Amino acid sequence: MNEIPVGNRKTDLRVQKTQKAIRDAFKEMVMEMDPEQITVRDLTERAAIHRKTFYLHYTCIEALFEDVLNDIAEGYYEEIDRLPPDAPFPEVNRVFFTFMARQEPYVERMVCTGSYRAFSDRLFLATKVHNRSRYNPYASYSTEEQNLINTFLCVGSVNLYRQWVADGKKLPLEDLISLTNRLFESGISSIRGD
Repeated sequence: MNEIPVGNRKTDLRVQKTQKAIRDAFKEMVMEMDPEQITVRDLTERAAIHRKTFYLHYTCIEALFEDVLNDIAEGYYEEIDRLPPDAPFPEVNRVFFTFMARQEPYVERMVCTGSYRAFSDRLFLATKVHNRSRYNPYASYSTEEQNLINTFLCVGSVNLYRQWVADGKKLPLEDLISLTNRLFESGISSIRGD
């Protein structure tokens, strides 16, 4: 077994502590302000670190946004990858909505607040690519048709989630999943010829 030398453990713990401070400050700031208001200066003050320390971890504030979104995407990929690649759409849909419903408030704000949508939309388009790399039930369609089908599913899911949040999550999660399954399945059936 390879053990980390004591000196590296200290460095590793310091790095972890710094990354946690940066992310915690970032999450707080997301809850309080729009993305263009989040600056490296303000973030480092809140995280109680030096600006140079921030730049040891990230090249710019946008890189931090991307890193946070990548972590969210990785969490989703771990869950979706537990399903068989050819899982029926209702199971995939369930994973998406249950995953999103469990996220911390800052994720909800990043997904649902208009000023953050440019960042979060990239996240959801990446999940489309991930899901289709596992299994593509629309392979018989042209690339252009597949792009439209997958965009419909991806954008539809995220916008239905956003509407559910905007409505105060009054509809129980199971009802949301059931309704969206019916909405998507009807639309999908019409092009699949089911």
